[in-house]
Amino acid sequence: MEFTILLISKLISLMLMAVAGYVLVKCRVLKLEDSKPLSSLTVYFLQPCLIIRSFQIELTADRMRSLLVGIVFAFAVHALWIVLTRVLRKPLRLSAIDRTSLIYTNAGNLVLPLISMTLGEEYVFYASAYQVAFNILLWSHGQTVIRGEKGDLPLKKMILNPNMLSVFIGLALMLARIKIPSVIDTTASGFSSMVGPCSMLVIGMVITDTDLRKVFGDARAWFIAVGRLIVLPLTVIVLLFLTGFLRRYPVYIPVLLAGMFPAAAPSATSVAQMAVLYDREPLKASIYNVITLLLCTATMPFVLWLYRVLFPM
Repeated sequence: MEFTILLISKLISLMLMAVAGYVLVKCRVLKLEDSKPLSSLTVYFLQPCLIIRSFQIELTADRMRSLLVGIVFAFAVHALWIVLTRVLRKPLRLSAIDRTSLIYTNAGNLVLPLISMTLGEEYVFYASAYQVAFNILLWSHGQTVIRGEKGDLPLKKMILNPNMLSVFIGLALMLARIKIPSVIDTTASGFSSMVGPCSMLVIGMVITDTDLRKVFGDARAWFIAVGRLIVLPLTVIVLLFLTGFLRRYPVYIPVLLAGMFPAAAPSATSVAQMAVLYDREPLKASIYNVITLLLCTATMPFVLWLYRVLFPM
């Protein structure tokens, strides 16, 4: 019950931020085209601050093994979803935004604060494993799909992407056990805290250019929401149960519990931001993000409850 109340309050706060963006455009304080520089600021500066700080954790031998298990789990989950959406792309007529909204979740600015406040710092450490797979795949596979270019994204562009560089820097600092100086960390923390507000402002600004009643009445948006919030995370839980991995290695139940938080989260705001940057159905991406944010208030507690019932700690 405590977690549900916390999640609802967090989602209400995020929705109010989107409403603020909507109102600012409607009142002509900002223009619709202002969403693009705000999106660039978030993707290329604010989010790297969040990524690097997420790796500022203490390592022990046991934690290193748990982190590696969490990373393997995260890559396996993403691989499963990438394969499923690719196989179902033609039968279900999944567009690039449909696919990326199903695969990539709000694993950072929504999930990490929730885990910290409900389960504690050690679970934030476990959840950081999901960030490794998420950031590497989002800024390689995800960006390639959204850009819509034929062929793979050039390796140079992939490696030199600011967010990919942030992953490498964060990993290097973590493995070398180097702590960011307090003054710099405080500055980066301030910028990191802007990720959520800026992301939701962009979403609110983008949806000003349409009839919300018509959009929210679109069955396609609800179809994507059910897939993202229920079908895909439950598929992961069923496969975990059938493989018997956690029955053989119960020590990793808390590790994968932290991984299930982002696995059951709403669609990534980064997808909506990339959609704005590359002009690939930004309205659709934003609507998917808002709908999944609203519905995850009910679906996330259910998914996590089922996990804990099947794999008691």
